Amino acid sequence: MEKIKSILNSLVGGFSVSGHEIYGKEAIEGLAKGIFDEIKVDNLGTMLLIKRSGKVGTKKLLIDAHYDTVGMMIKQIKKNGFLSFTSVGGLDTGILPSTEVVIHGKEDVYGIITSTPPHLKSGAQKSPKMDELYIDTGYSKEKLEELLSVGDPISYKNEIEYINGDYVISAGLDDKACLCAVIDAVSRMDKDSLAFDIYVTASAQEETGKCGAARVSFDIEPDLAVVTDVNFARDEDDDSFECIVPGGGASIDVSAVTNRRATKNIMKHLTKEGIDYQVVCEPSSTSTNADFVSISTSGVPTVLMSIPLKSMHTPSEIVNLRDIKSLSDILLSISYGGDIL
Repeated sequence: MEKIKSILNSLVGGFSVSGHEIYGKEAIEGLAKGIFDEIKVDNLGTMLLIKRSGKVGTKKLLIDAHYDTVGMMIKQIKKNGFLSFTSVGGLDTGILPSTEVVIHGKEDVYGIITSTPPHLKSGAQKSPKMDELYIDTGYSKEKLEELLSVGDPISYKNEIEYINGDYVISAGLDDKACLCAVIDAVSRMDKDSLAFDIYVTASAQEETGKCGAARVSFDIEPDLAVVTDVNFARDEDDDSFECIVPGGGASIDVSAVTNRRATKNIMKHLTKEGIDYQVVCEPSSTSTNADFVSISTSGVPTVLMSIPLKSMHTPSEIVNLRDIKSLSDILLSISYGGDIL
């Protein structure tokens, strides 16, 4: 697990709020050197990492994990060192009061989202509206205008922690936990054993429209796509069919959006290889890049794989390291699976 921890530490150490992914590319480039044959970045910020088998006529396997995260954006610089802001991606305003953030302008500025003390509130306690929240920086309006501008991105202040041996807590594990698994898997791939040329996309703007993966898949025209993303972890009292057990390994989605033949073939391959996996049912939309990759070009056979995550879109997302390792093992096995297509 030490290698996975090292990759994960590098990925979550920088910010990559959706639309500003380019700030996180250096970490990925550093991890990709010596593993991939080619590295590209398109105009949307999606990174394409290619590992070739060296064989003529080899089919293309696209493995996607997005590296943008949810965050915020400055709307207005107000007096007394306060900022009004709006969300970038889906945020629960109920968890925002007292959250520590970093505003990325000409310099990084530390701030904390204001909250009204409970004894000053009246009536039923409800989640605040976004326009009722402000970021307190402690600076004057004049100083903030020197450092920051409307539209500057805001990320959660992040400190990665490991607890109980197997669990990691951090902002941005959606979807950098999956990207960690992808990079770990490719680092272990034996070029001579590959059944595919491997095209990895660290895709941009998943949290705000999923256009990054959709665009780049048109260029690649893959024969098979495996989209990886986090999914909801099952709580102790929750047996929802949409949730998966943390620590139980990566899951494979069964959905109207994903390709049934490719999904079944991968399941058969993994069973033959003795590799465990969970199954999650998402009857229609998966709300991931899989929905858009599957309809790119003339249609791409697409499979969705997930790892369970707790506290999604918060500063304290939680993933089990064994699930990251499980996804890495599955992707490694698929890359050798000439029987899948």
